[in-house]
Amino acid sequence: MGPDRFSWITGFVDEAASAAPDQIKIARRLGLRGVDVRTVDGKNVLQLTDDEAKAYREMTESAGLAIQSVSSPVNKVPLTPDHRLEENAKLRRAIELCRVLGTRRIRIFSPTVGDQCREEDWPAVREWMAEQVAMAKDGDVVLLHENDARFYGAFPEGARRLFEEFGSDHFRAAFDFANTVLIGFRPLKHWFPWLLPHLDTLHIKDAIEAEGRVVPAGEGEGQMVETLRWLATMGWDGPLTLEPHLAVAGKFGGYTGPQLFEAATQALRTTIAEALKGD
Repeated sequence: MGPDRFSWITGFVDEAASAAPDQIKIARRLGLRGVDVRTVDGKNVLQLTDDEAKAYREMTESAGLAIQSVSSPVNKVPLTPDHRLEENAKLRRAIELCRVLGTRRIRIFSPTVGDQCREEDWPAVREWMAEQVAMAKDGDVVLLHENDARFYGAFPEGARRLFEEFGSDHFRAAFDFANTVLIGFRPLKHWFPWLLPHLDTLHIKDAIEAEGRVVPAGEGEGQMVETLRWLATMGWDGPLTLEPHLAVAGKFGGYTGPQLFEAATQALRTTIAEALKGD
């Protein structure tokens, strides 16, 4: 499989530092290949002006880093018509920022539906997401749907329905191990192999369900070693994106701190080595 498999590691470096220069320094020091832009200098990515976004891109490029994604909060809202209009406006701004930042990937979610995936929610979810996928196609960007807890696509059956309906070059998956563990599911039982054709990115954090606690890669119940090993046998070698959430995990982001972020990076590299052992 080769020693370079799973070598494209990026990160939500706002978890390690708020200030843009510090984010870049940490990414370089840890040997990351790129950054996922969620907040910069305390501002959500969608609130950045074009000039601020250009300046951040120049900093990353001068440091030899790529910008992996516009990590937006689009659709982190209840499933209501008023919210839909607001989220479409946010997505339009995210598409504009893709051009400024030099990426085609936009991290999104699907609307909140409660503690289960209900059949009666599907028509409204379908209409909502269809409009956004059309926007992505028109803008030539890739929506990366993250399975964040309690949103429609957090549940395997909901996500599967979304990808069966919309899966394409413009609607792909950012699969998060911890998010699925925390609501009682497991990658190899509930998500793979059906998700594989749609998988773009893995979000790297692990969790222990009974404790409701996020932990570094390989230290929880996310089957990370086994999943990476299986993905390697299937020839998948997509980006791995660190989103550790080791100190604080909130609705619109998380905080880890520089030392814990470094520990999370090392835990991921250890997990990769274990997954590829003997290959």
